[in-house]
Amino acid sequence: MFFEGAEKKLEVIVETNSLNLMEVERSFWEEMVSACNASILSEIKNDQAHAYLLSESSLFVWEDRFLMITCGQTNLIESARLFIEKYGRDQIASLIFQRKNEYQSQLQPSSFVEDAKRLQNWVGGIPLRFGKIHSHFNLIFHTDKPYTPTDDDNTTELLMYDICPKCSELLTRPDLTKEEIREFFDLEKLLPGFEIDDFVFKPYGYSLNALKGSDYYTIHVTPQLYAPYVSFETNYKMGVERQKILNHLISVFRPGSFDVVGFNEVDTFEFDEKYLMAVRSHEKNVQGYDIDFRYYYRENKNGDAPTLVSFADEEL
Repeated sequence: MFFEGAEKKLEVIVETNSLNLMEVERSFWEEMVSACNASILSEIKNDQAHAYLLSESSLFVWEDRFLMITCGQTNLIESARLFIEKYGRDQIASLIFQRKNEYQSQLQPSSFVEDAKRLQNWVGGIPLRFGKIHSHFNLIFHTDKPYTPTDDDNTTELLMYDICPKCSELLTRPDLTKEEIREFFDLEKLLPGFEIDDFVFKPYGYSLNALKGSDYYTIHVTPQLYAPYVSFETNYKMGVERQKILNHLISVFRPGSFDVVGFNEVDTFEFDEKYLMAVRSHEKNVQGYDIDFRYYYRENKNGDAPTLVSFADEEL
């Protein structure tokens, strides 16, 4: 059974002088999630953030913004449309829409180019590509009105492809429990103090949301041997622990390749020596964010490896 694990992502930041998103009724978020053909499974919240676990990934809500991540054949652009129609483009301080390279993009209800054209009509903005179109890449649309993020506004994404067969075998076991998956990740000692909400899908698949104050992290696992994919994302201020956390996840899943995407997180990385950086793409001041994209590939047994390519981002 094929399932597209690679996500679409929508982050909208609103003008806070007249709109507090944490005061918006849950019924609206249910409607917005339904618009892209997903549903809310469960919720955790505190006085700084709400986290909704979805049938296809996650929705996080703060006073001034929401972040929605969906996978499978969801049509996230429809959720964007509903929000814009409800609150109007003047309420939007910043909008960033992101799609990753997909295993079978022809099965999606729309292409990124189609999505970007619709967003240009609704809010105006610019599409960019990070990475190589015939390899790993990230496609990003962003509004072009002036916006300055706060100093602590940063995000790290780790996107892992072709996880090791033993990991797939474990994570597709029919009787697997949430507790066993958490123990397998062994992540809570590196990210302590978070409240966790997670779900094991049938026949397989796993999603996790975690909250601590305004900080979050989320994990989504599509474990089947055909098109295996795992994503990790957080706004947690990892500091010097960032390298350790990413290396830990790489050591757990041992992927054939992976991407690291940073929004205002540009570090020097040192991964296992068998992983080589094949592509790096970096752009400054994208809606006030420095965006850094890196694609790593595991050297094969014959010693062949892709050549390092470094180039500026391209407008579509």
